[in-house]
Amino acid sequence: MTTFLQFLEELEQNRLRVVIPGEEVERLAERFGSAVRSMGWWNKGGDGSLEIPMGNITEAARALDNRVLREAVEQLKSPEQFTDMLTRSTAAGQLIEALSKLYLQQFQRRVERYQEASDPMEAERLRREISQELFGA
Repeated sequence: MTTFLQFLEELEQNRLRVVIPGEEVERLAERFGSAVRSMGWWNKGGDGSLEIPMGNITEAARALDNRVLREAVEQLKSPEQFTDMLTRSTAAGQLIEALSKLYLQQFQRRVERYQEASDPMEAERLRREISQELFGA
């Protein structure tokens, strides 16, 4: 039997990602604001999809208490019910904000590693990753 921690470590090690189709990204952005697009890598120049590392989702979910996480799930599932009350302070907004902050922190750490890299191969790999995230190419 796999423990919770082992499961999370496996998710992180395998770099599993959740892909949100472009139409869903746009629907969520209309409801929750443009921060939705910064929860992961947004394929702006392509199909508009959003890739979110599974490890980020689990980390953001752990940062919320159970009640807030449950409310976030309900708000994300109900397309019209919460439209009037959706603001940055709602549970879904808190989850989106947590994912956005986490992704930005990871990107900043990657840029810092690139700037400090002494190994040319590592620097080139990081440059490609950063370029892919910024420009989709």
